[in-house]
Amino acid sequence: MGAGNQQERLTVEAIPSTLGSFLSGFALGEGSFMVVCRKRADYGRKWKLSAAFNVSQHDRAPLDLFHETLGCGSLRRAGNDGWYWEVNRLSDISGRIIPFFERFPLVGQKANDFGLFRSAVALLDQPVVGDTDYVRIIQLRERMNRGGKRRYSAARILRDYTP
Repeated sequence: MGAGNQQERLTVEAIPSTLGSFLSGFALGEGSFMVVCRKRADYGRKWKLSAAFNVSQHDRAPLDLFHETLGCGSLRRAGNDGWYWEVNRLSDISGRIIPFFERFPLVGQKANDFGLFRSAVALLDQPVVGDTDYVRIIQLRERMNRGGKRRYSAARILRDYTP
């Protein structure tokens, strides 16, 4: 592991267990792990894939706590007068979010979603995402969040993408 990754991991390891357990429990109810697919004309493939993690709540205080504790992400207003704390930078997801939930594990379906998310992030974190890995990321996305509502279906994305 490089020095940068060690420093990030030390930050997660320094989180007090009561605080980490609280934040993990909060994320269990209010957090979302996502693989985001955006149609892009300026991208090598028609669809750009990225990872994102967010927590939403009407009360901003717990979201400020996530932001301060993990030292990444941004806060923004939600359309329902609530707030989002979201992490979109892949280096923050792989260096802070994933180590955080490895140290403070989730349970149930959210734990399954995290495992799928972690696999997708590992593929996205490669210097070059090959055709097989691109398709694999889409397949992982489909299994996350119990299939959840999706703006764009896997069939549509894969139809537009021809390896």
